[in-house]
Amino acid sequence: METGTVDGPLTRRPSLASSWDADCGALAQRLHLTRADLGARDAHWEELLAPPDTSQDLVVLQRNLNSQDENPCFLYLRCDPGGGEEIVSIGILSSARNMEVYLGEEYCGTSRGKNVCNVLDDSEHEKITLYKNYLKLESSTHACKLKLLSFGERQCVFISKMVVHVRPVSTNSSASSPALGSRIDLERVQTIMESMGSKLSPGAQQLMNMVRFQQQNWIDIRKRD
Repeated sequence: METGTVDGPLTRRPSLASSWDADCGALAQRLHLTRADLGARDAHWEELLAPPDTSQDLVVLQRNLNSQDENPCFLYLRCDPGGGEEIVSIGILSSARNMEVYLGEEYCGTSRGKNVCNVLDDSEHEKITLYKNYLKLESSTHACKLKLLSFGERQCVFISKMVVHVRPVSTNSSASSPALGSRIDLERVQTIMESMGSKLSPGAQQLMNMVRFQQQNWIDIRKRD
């Protein structure tokens, strides 16, 4: 059964998974959806990320103790590419102090959490501090991953809720999104390299030429709009 706040019909519900262990289906039930075309006001986010009444409303993500790797906790959020929806912004209420967002392996941004409340973990009789994190993506996407960061070597992360703003996929989204490397000043990079007495390898020069070509295509597309 779907849970969450949904403004308007959604074609297909996004999937949410974790790199740490969680009870089957529990994490997906903490996913709340809204449509971004209604506007993501600050007051709206305050309501959507309101703290829970008790710790019973928390989902526990636990590090796999059988693994010797100190892997951080990642959440994987994905819309069905054929579902007609894209992710615009993300908010989460959890015990993680900070949240990093990645599009594939590319770093997108960091949200530094705001202390919202303390709740009591009935099983461990421990006080849990919940933080509110929110990040609006520069470009909408159908998939991203979230890295949840806490101070100290925590073996678990508590999730209260995750709110995702989605919008219909635009027919000209490829034209409206910047091309790869469109924000890189290639001339400045090359000038810095030359001032340091360094030369680009043939492979690096080929990559720079490819990015320059993509930038020019992006400029040409914008001129035609």
